[in-house]
Formats: sequence, structure tokens, C-alpha cells
Amino acid sequence: MATPKSALSSSSKTPQILSEDQHAAFQDKVRQRVSHRAYDIYQNSGSQDGNDYEHWIQAENEVLQRGIEVRESGSWLAFNASIPEGSADDVEICLTPTSVTVRAEKAEPTKNTEASAQDITEREIFLTHDLNTEIEPATASATLKDQKLTIMVKKRYPVGTNTTSPATASIASTPAKAESAKA
Repeated sequence: MATPKSALSSSSKTPQILSEDQHAAFQDKVRQRVSHRAYDIYQNSGSQDGNDYEHWIQAENEVLQRGIEVRESGSWLAFNASIPEGSADDVEICLTPTSVTVRAEKAEPTKNTEASAQDITEREIFLTHDLNTEIEPATASATLKDQKLTIMVKKRYPVGTNTTSPATASIASTPAKAESAKA
């Protein structure tokens, strides 16, 4: 007999999109996680000094996974990622004009070697994607539905590339020209 899905698993949920004020604390979490992994790599390699950089790069590659799919539609970008066994309450999204990073805690069953029962442990995952085009983080919205995270955000267009008159475009770019003339 099939059991119905719970109402919670099929309903849309809203993950937290971090404000600019929260970016520094988020980046500290990322650095701390990478640092712990780099230290583990150091210890597993026999605690030999001199490979700090290589250990750090390896740790970044392991911690910051590349599991975000990007799709472009007109003036919007859509980011999709799988967050297995995750809850919207446990998802943080850090958007900068040139990157998106997602932190999620997911419950993962692990086999306890000392007992036959399974324990549920929290596992923190980080997904990241560097962008070829700039975005407007303030326009972002996100949902988590059926373990699929979707983030929508508007692309940022350079000053002067809008569809208004050429006079408006040149006025908008005047401060940038003045600053570059000073340099």
C-alpha cells in the first residue's frame, strides 16, 4: 500500500536570502568549514609542513561543491540545486553581484558501527557558482519544494545600456567618466 506524501514535503518553502550585513558572518562559516577540512587533510597526510596552500585548495574544492545549475531567461537568471533531506529553515543563500553560495544543513542517515540502529546526523553542505554576468541581489527570491531549491534574480546591466534615450544614457554614465578622468 502506497503512503501519501506529507503536505510539508510538497509545499513550497522560503529559504533565507542573506542581507549584505549578514555576508561577513556567512563567509566566516565558509572559511571555518574549509579551515577544518584543510586541517583534517594536513593530519591525514602525516602532519607534514609545507603544503598549506595545496591543503587549502583541496579543502575548498571538497567543501564548496559545484552543484548549482544556471539558466538565463531574458533579464533574469534562475539557479536550481538539489537539497536532499533539507528544510527551508536550514538553507541560507548568499548572493553577491558575481556569485551565489548556498549553505544547507541536511539530515543524513549514517550507520552506527557500535550499534545496529541508524543515527541521524546533521551535515552541512555548501554549493557555489561564480557568474559570468552580474546580478542584482536585492531582486532575488527563493523557494524550496520537493528538495529542489530555485533562486530567481535579475541581471545587472551596466549604466547606460538601458533602452532609454541616448541623452539619458550619457547623463547616467557621466559620474563614471569623471572618476576615470581623475585617475
